[in-house]
Amino acid sequence: MYQALYRKWRSRTFSEMVGQEAVIRTLRHQVASGRIAHAYLFCGSHGTGKTSAAKIMARAINCQHPVDGDPCMECESCRALMDDASLDVFEMDAASNSRVEEIRDLLEKVDYPPQFSKYKVYIIDEVHMLSNAAFNALLKTLEEPPSYMVFILATTEPQKIPSTILSRCQRFDFGRLTEEQMISRMTTAMPELKEAEPAALMLIARSADGAMRDAWSLLDMCLGSGEKLTERVVREALGAADSDFLFDFAAAIADADGTRALNLIDDLMRTGRDVQVFLRDFAAHVRQVTAFKLGARAAGEMTGANAKRYEEQANQISLPRLLRMLELAMKSESDTRYASSPRAVLELFALRACRVADGADIESLSAQVEDLTHQLALIKQNGVTVTAAPAAPAPAAVKKAAPAPAAPAIRSEDTAPGGRKPADVWNAALKRLAKEAVAAYAMINQGKFGGFADNTYHVVFSRENAMSRDFVNMPERKSILERLLTEEGGAAVQFEALLEGEGKQEKTVREQQARDEDLLIGTLGRERVQIDND
Repeated sequence: MYQALYRKWRSRTFSEMVGQEAVIRTLRHQVASGRIAHAYLFCGSHGTGKTSAAKIMARAINCQHPVDGDPCMECESCRALMDDASLDVFEMDAASNSRVEEIRDLLEKVDYPPQFSKYKVYIIDEVHMLSNAAFNALLKTLEEPPSYMVFILATTEPQKIPSTILSRCQRFDFGRLTEEQMISRMTTAMPELKEAEPAALMLIARSADGAMRDAWSLLDMCLGSGEKLTERVVREALGAADSDFLFDFAAAIADADGTRALNLIDDLMRTGRDVQVFLRDFAAHVRQVTAFKLGARAAGEMTGANAKRYEEQANQISLPRLLRMLELAMKSESDTRYASSPRAVLELFALRACRVADGADIESLSAQVEDLTHQLALIKQNGVTVTAAPAAPAPAAVKKAAPAPAAPAIRSEDTAPGGRKPADVWNAALKRLAKEAVAAYAMINQGKFGGFADNTYHVVFSRENAMSRDFVNMPERKSILERLLTEEGGAAVQFEALLEGEGKQEKTVREQQARDEDLLIGTLGRERVQIDND
């Protein structure tokens, strides 16, 4: 029967464990010197070796011929413990045995000495899941156990353990493993991996986020395809975007090119990529660019070609914009866990990240000033001479400019095709839009209804919301709105988003807005409240 890699290659001795040098050094010295404590607490995130270290410790203190604190793996005791055939070492999962009755049953056996080993060892995994009553039942025995008893507690959340328990244990903290340590362990255990692409192994190690068990599981999944382990195979297995896509997406946001960013998102969705995975990868990419920007150490090894690309992108993007991108990416990744439409979250992230500032607060204005300063520095580096603008002439010398021709006004109509009022048709279409296209509805709400004229419904955005206007005017969004307005009004109509003062947006539209103001405040306000409640 096939055995999962994380079980097959679980460390059997302290020498085989990866990382945790300080912990291993102390435990081996205690075994070699015979200074065995009666209670240990192993803390750390999942997959860092807590349970493996507990099992190794149980074998080492009962080994008949230990070697420098390591179990020999050849004596009768080591073989029995490896085969789980010894009654002197008991392992319990507190997540499924958290009641006080189960702990009492366990402690009743403490009075019986070990049958075949020197020490009787109780390994309690996820000990923080025990109830308060169970902790109280464990407390007295943990404080004064028999000389042959050793308790090894393991947990990922030590802050949930009562201080009375903590004070009676020797605590060891297990840190996350580095990518290099995980790759070294995988290639040492499986020499055939030396033929794999280094980028593929680095991607697996990076995705494992410091957990060796996760790295084995990801490797197991990638090898299951039967293909040679390449970066492409790993990315397909993880549902991650390739590095070229990440560079292109970052460049589109840095250039404030919302249309290009949305098109890249559409390409990403067509390939079936996971939004949350992509946002996590993009945040890691921006972190790498920021590290090159600040001259800090990059996460993991990379080839000279990749390092050059990161350095070039770091020179093209200012630090405030990088920090803004990183902050929004991390927040959006969290939002996707609870969103009904992850794609809408990703599109809103892209549009917000394209802007240096979302508001007029001091922090946003400071970021905008720093970004402009960075662009000016780039212009000077390219050899372009920046000269001051000529002074404005004295007021007496300024000639009165001819008045600009007024923009053609549109005739705002009180009745839409089908006999309904335009505001009624608009409100009904908005209510349906909120259910069919969340992103488009969110952008529409940043503008104001601009009336109906020339068989066209208008929505008006402020100059600061030009990005929202572009988003709504994209063909796929316009087609949705035109379809909804046509169905609600009973006749084919068109839709257009405008900026204040743009094109046909003039006095008659503002007059129409004033006539519809009471209806819009009453009807549209109620619709928005109803949508929020839904």
